[in-house]
Amino acid sequence: MKVNRHFSLTFVFGFPAVIAAMLLGLIGKNHFDAVEKDISSEFNRIEDVFKGTTKVVTALDYSFSNYYKSGNPLFLDHNKQVVDGLCRIWPIDSLLLADGKTTDIPSVDIDYMLVGEEYLCTETSGTYKSASEKIALAPILSFLSQLDEFHNGVHFIDKRGYVISSPEDFAKGLGKELLSTIKSRPYWQRTANNPDLLTLSGPAYRFDSLDRIISMTIPVFHQGVHQGMLSVDIDADRLLASSNEHLASRIDIIDTTLANPIDTATFYHEIKLEGVASHHAMYYELDLANEVEHFFVYEKDSLIVAIIVYLFSVTIFFYVNSNIERGYFKELAAKDPMTGLLNRRGLEAFWRSVEHDQLFALTVFDIDDFKSINDTHGHDKGDDVIRYMSRQISNSVRSSDVAARFGGEEFVIYMKGDDRETLIRTLERVKNAVCANSADIVPNGFTVSGGVCIVETEQNKLNFEEIFKYADEKLYVAKTMGKNRIVF
Repeated sequence: MKVNRHFSLTFVFGFPAVIAAMLLGLIGKNHFDAVEKDISSEFNRIEDVFKGTTKVVTALDYSFSNYYKSGNPLFLDHNKQVVDGLCRIWPIDSLLLADGKTTDIPSVDIDYMLVGEEYLCTETSGTYKSASEKIALAPILSFLSQLDEFHNGVHFIDKRGYVISSPEDFAKGLGKELLSTIKSRPYWQRTANNPDLLTLSGPAYRFDSLDRIISMTIPVFHQGVHQGMLSVDIDADRLLASSNEHLASRIDIIDTTLANPIDTATFYHEIKLEGVASHHAMYYELDLANEVEHFFVYEKDSLIVAIIVYLFSVTIFFYVNSNIERGYFKELAAKDPMTGLLNRRGLEAFWRSVEHDQLFALTVFDIDDFKSINDTHGHDKGDDVIRYMSRQISNSVRSSDVAARFGGEEFVIYMKGDDRETLIRTLERVKNAVCANSADIVPNGFTVSGGVCIVETEQNKLNFEEIFKYADEKLYVAKTMGKNRIVF
């Protein structure tokens, strides 16, 4: 006998497919918009670091241009040593405290070094006198070098050929040849060509490591006379390392006068900073394989929804055609087939359907060493353990309480009560009921651990995920404390 259907099979499968395709397109667009927003946010973060660095450089420039101190000779509070033809000078005391202040005031940890030609250590030399005038500002370099997590170092390079550097590691790495050619290097020349501006240089590899450095520099003048150059080094790799897990590819920065963007560069963005001479740009290095992988990883919930929409639509059409009982499928989707308890979806549906207007507890129970039971006695026996635990839980709670299995050996109980003590006693009773006769299922029995989140009436605005996460964290504590216990 021919059965007349309301919809053809082509329509039953085709129409939901069109809807699913539209959903996939919307998911893809939303994902692209989110990535674009995250990239823009990263660009803004990087530019904010540069803007903060300009303030540091400007403050240092003001200090070096307007404040010189002819104080005690360098050797009174500094060590000095000649190493490989270079003079090194560094503070004797690494803790800085102003004269006349008590030791109760927190001191500042300072880390800097002067390095120059050997005559820098000669007290009668003009270079020594120049360094003596500027040394009072060295602690400021040390302080500002530690002010930002992305700053790799702060340096003053005097036109006489010596360097004041913080931290001292940079100065220690300077060799005589490098020091003698420092004024002929590109970043010195660029800085000298922009006397009224800050200059952004790099990224380039440091001479003493594989770290990529971006430098913000400015020439220093005192009473109209050029004194040298200030430089704040930024760790490029640390700066460009995104903390945004939704970005599958990396962000890079280039000097457009020295390099061109790679072929896969997208979201090209020129860096424009007020008062800064810069020819730099940022871009997003698109790695298509990684982007596709991240799309499926981070949009998996939305993709699952699209698939569910498709399958649900097909199911609805088949339901209309074959008059299948709706309630059967709804109940089937909400329950765990092995135990008959609610599954996660079922418990969340219950959660949304009730008012949490009194004290309640959400408990997560987990069978201790369940993998060992499976490995020792087989998976069939493991299934028996799960069914046994579900029976014991069902027999130990009231009809108004709700139990669910979230997959594997994890069980969740929702229970209301008049006071905390009653809830605690009841949950301990449930645990004991499970463990007491567990030897009937497997030799030597087994134990369970539990984590509980008890929620007061005034806290009931918390959502299910927050409460479940809290209970799950308590379960972790119970496991780490030796198992076979409930942590409230």
